[in-house]
Parts: sequence; structure tokens; C-alpha cells
Amino acid sequence: MTTLAVMLAIIASFSFASGASAQHFGIDKALAGEADRRLTLPRLVKMVRTRVWLLGLGLIALGAGLHLTALAMAPITVIQPLGILAVGWSVLIAARLKGTPPERKIWFAVGVSVVGIVGFTILSTRYTTEATDISLASMLWTTAAVWAMAIVLGALGLFGARSIRSLCWAWGGAALYGLGSGYMKIMAEIITHKAALTGAEFITALVGLVLAYGVGGWMIQQAYATGPAEVVVGSMTTVDPLAAVMVGLVVLGEGALLTPLIAIGMALAGLVAAGGVAVLSRFHPDTDRHHPVVEAEAEADV
Repeated sequence: MTTLAVMLAIIASFSFASGASAQHFGIDKALAGEADRRLTLPRLVKMVRTRVWLLGLGLIALGAGLHLTALAMAPITVIQPLGILAVGWSVLIAARLKGTPPERKIWFAVGVSVVGIVGFTILSTRYTTEATDISLASMLWTTAAVWAMAIVLGALGLFGARSIRSLCWAWGGAALYGLGSGYMKIMAEIITHKAALTGAEFITALVGLVLAYGVGGWMIQQAYATGPAEVVVGSMTTVDPLAAVMVGLVVLGEGALLTPLIAIGMALAGLVAAGGVAVLSRFHPDTDRHHPVVEAEAEADV
């Protein structure tokens, strides 16, 4: 079952990368000629009427369905980190669309992220166990922590330096997506064990899932509007699993076998993965294209 779940997760990562690239292209069409890349309500309406954006939505929904199936078949600490494969897929898709191969430093940044998340996955698969229990108190504490981080990142996305806005939007949205994945796993566990679907745990997970995916999705679209698709995908496939695994460890009791040393190792691997995405954001050749004001200022200085 775990092998099949891993295969489904890999297919889901490709579907997600394809959908993300399509949505990014759709947002570019909706914001064509606009100096301010923020998604206002009229621009959101224009975006959702773009066929390529809707195609991307369908591909992402397909990927989400496959991912949810994989989560129901294997521990979240095994499945969630596999999403990092979407970074490589997105770089290859972008290169295909542009007709130019990615620069070495782009592949280096992707490689750093992959190494970090692979290390994280190895530790999580060897030193975690199946879900044992669901704690409502732990759910609430974990939810509060992730939402606090997302709010801070959202503020930086709005008011921070232009060069980091897309990254902050993406990290905030990815954290909420990871929380949503954790909620999906909680709901799957409750259904699998035939527990009451009217219990506080299930209702909290359901409401939390809707809110996390709703707000997280809006933040991700803001990230697409202000930065390259590969940076957004990279952010989602590193921060997302970190948040989701935290739910698995804290709420579902999957961390029963963890030692402090292994926990530190997982944290360091997660930081390496996130650092790779930050490098990708810094050196991606399309970053300045999403900030016309920055380009104009640079030309004025020359």
C-alpha cells in the first residue's frame, strides 16, 4: 500500500506542477500591462475567467485528489515531503515553454531544496510511526501557531521589500496548505476508524480545512502575481510538508519514536530545503519581470 501511495504522490506532484504553471500563465494574462501586480477583486474576477487559469485549477484539483488518496494509504510524514518533486517538474515545464534551458544556479537552488527535503523524508520515514491518537488541544495549538506564522508572512507580502513579497506570500500560503493537508489526514483517520463524524475533532478539521485552503489559495495566487511559478512551487513543496508533518507529529502522535537529536536533524533539513527556495527566488531570471517599478528605477539610475 505504501508503494502505491508513493506512486500516486509522484503523479500528483507532476499534476500540481503543470497546474501551477498554467495558473501562473493565466495570471500573467490577467495582469498584462499592469504596473501594480497585486490581485484586486476586479483582477481576480478577470483571472478566474481565463481558460488557462481554469485548466490549471483542474490539474491542481486532480493532483490534490491523488495526494489525498495517497495520504489515506500511508503516513503523512512519508507522503507529504514527496511534493518536492514538483519543483523539478516546474523548472522543466518552464524551460520547455520558454525554449531555453535553466541556468546552473537555478538547478543548484533546486538541488539544495531536494537534498534538504530528501534528508527530512529519510528521517521522518525511519523515526516516525503510524497515527495513534488525535488530540483536540494539540489541534488548536498547532492551528494557532501555523496561522500566526501565515499572518506575519502575509504582512511581509503586503508591505515588505518587493524582492521578497512573492516568497513571503508563497511561504504563508504553503504553511496553510500544509495545515490543510494535516486536517485531511485527521479526517481520513477518523473515517478509517469509523469514529463519529459529528465529533469536535472532525468538525474542527473540516472547518480548519476550508479556511486554510481558502486563505492559503488566495495567498498563493498573490505569490504567482508577484513572482515566478518555480519559486511559488518550490515554496509550497518545502514549507507545505514541514507544516503538514508538524500536524502529524504533534496532533496524530506520529512522532512517538523521535529523539531530540533526530528532531533537530529534521529541523535542519527543513531549513536547508527552505534555504534552497530562497536562493531560487533571489537568482531566478524572471523575478524582476514581476516588479516593473523596480525595473524602471534601475533604468533611471543608469
